[in-house]
Amino acid sequence: MKTLKQLLLYSLLLLIFTNGSCVKPEIPTGDNSFSCYINGELFVPKGSSDIGSTLPINSDGLIISENESFFQASAGNQEKYLLMFNIVDWDESTFNLSVSDGNYYNHNISHAMLNVDGIWYHSKDNSGTVTFIEANIEGNTTGTFEFTLYNENDIIHVTDGNFDD
Repeated sequence: MKTLKQLLLYSLLLLIFTNGSCVKPEIPTGDNSFSCYINGELFVPKGSSDIGSTLPINSDGLIISENESFFQASAGNQEKYLLMFNIVDWDESTFNLSVSDGNYYNHNISHAMLNVDGIWYHSKDNSGTVTFIEANIEGNTTGTFEFTLYNENDIIHVTDGNFDD
């Protein structure tokens, strides 16, 4: 009986300490926010946001480019990731991704690309979606995204993505 009580006590202590030590990272929300999970790891761009600029490859921060013909979000963290998606003729709707041609600056197709430690992953037809909840060329554009990206040897899942400029 004494062994059973000790086992229950140790189990209870283990449960308390494991639940108490689980701290979820803070996910940014509001203006100029962007986040997603890349294969289960939270990704938030590092550095400041700059709406309307051109994000150089291997850069930090968030760039959102909006005009009547395309919407492009580019998010970088020089330590590991550079994520980009481009949507053509965007409005408040859900858009399926097409095959990416690997051209970061191609604004004529709806596609996504991700660089992980120097290795590029690309979208395929219907490999993901971008949904615009609010779509306004003057800003106040919000939405969600998720997609699967491919290279020759690997697959990466981008989930629970959101953006708000």
